[in-house]
Amino acid sequence: MQKSEKETEDSLNKISELDSILNNLSEYYSKLRNEDISREEIFDSLYLVLKEEKNWEHPLDFWSLTIEYKKALKLLSDFDFKTLKSTIETSGEIIPKDLLMNYKVRIKSKGLIWIIHKYDADPFPSNPHAHLIESGIKLDLSNGNCFNKKELVYTLKEKDLLFIRQKAEEKKFELPKIEI
Repeated sequence: MQKSEKETEDSLNKISELDSILNNLSEYYSKLRNEDISREEIFDSLYLVLKEEKNWEHPLDFWSLTIEYKKALKLLSDFDFKTLKSTIETSGEIIPKDLLMNYKVRIKSKGLIWIIHKYDADPFPSNPHAHLIESGIKLDLSNGNCFNKKELVYTLKEKDLLFIRQKAEEKKFELPKIEI
């Protein structure tokens, strides 16, 4: 079903409003914290904060959000942006390509980027766990199980899990006991 001109215009206006909110939050938190907080980091942080509540499966779901600047500001008031800067990069080949169907456009030349949110409100599947944000995958750091929502979709090879754990430990993350 094709959208009408009005529906298309409304969708574009909504995206423009969200884009403006992301830019304004980036500017606000960069000044407040006296460090560069990028628009992408604001996007990722809002996605992480709202993912479970909104039952989002993919970051593109963010663009359906209706939110006011003040509400977004409040949601991020206690967010630790350092967790977004403490990323672990791995080869893109550790996850089957069919799971990354929508991810291909965001893969950087060096591979996948995992984010560990040290104080994630949701301790599933492990505490802490890693997020592959662009695909909605959560990695259990105790056994390598990968989940989309709460459904097991893949298990990393032991050597790949150990590599991620090693990098996390180098960044001083306390990890769950390994169970492989």
